[in-house]
Amino acid sequence: MAKRKRVYVTPVSVTLLALALAGMFVLGFFVGKSMSGGHKVDRSILLVNETHPLSRDYVPENLVNLYEKRHSFRLSRSDIYLTYDTYLAAQQMFAAAESANMNGYTITSGYRSYERQAEVYAESKPGYAQKPGCSEHQTGRCFDVTVENVGGFETTPQYDWLRLNAHKYGFIQRYPANKSGITGISYEPWHYRYVGVDAATYITAHDLTLEEYLGK
Repeated sequence: MAKRKRVYVTPVSVTLLALALAGMFVLGFFVGKSMSGGHKVDRSILLVNETHPLSRDYVPENLVNLYEKRHSFRLSRSDIYLTYDTYLAAQQMFAAAESANMNGYTITSGYRSYERQAEVYAESKPGYAQKPGCSEHQTGRCFDVTVENVGGFETTPQYDWLRLNAHKYGFIQRYPANKSGITGISYEPWHYRYVGVDAATYITAHDLTLEEYLGK
């Protein structure tokens, strides 16, 4: 009869096995988190808030003047700028809105420099503007929008159209209702941020903020 080999289990081997299993669990957790539903989180998206500020000298590349470009929206001023890719997406979105007989959108604000945001902050009541460096407007990848002669943009059919369609063009409503505890900013139905179609679609479908999406 053949002798059975004895397997010796030592405290060290048990510890190593436990660490290996724990490592596999942690890896699986984070992979699952970033690949939930087959979606890979876009880590290249720039997050800007009070804990992730921009430097004083940050200026986005490829800023374009909206007044000088073809546009299917109105402008409150002639000196509003966005990054080129944000402008293209906005133009496509508002052209689609126009085709759906949803008209009258007016962009009131786009890119703001660090210095301009400092002025806005100084001129605003507490809680109504971000500190310089902490505003998404410095990215050039967001805009504020409204319609004329309206008490609240969120009460308009134009707002309803954006709420249902903005993600198709890569935009999210950056500061949704009941999420101020996460974003640090009160409800802003007029503020839209360009993050790309894939990310915007995922964020909208799962009712997330950008902070939640990026895990920050």
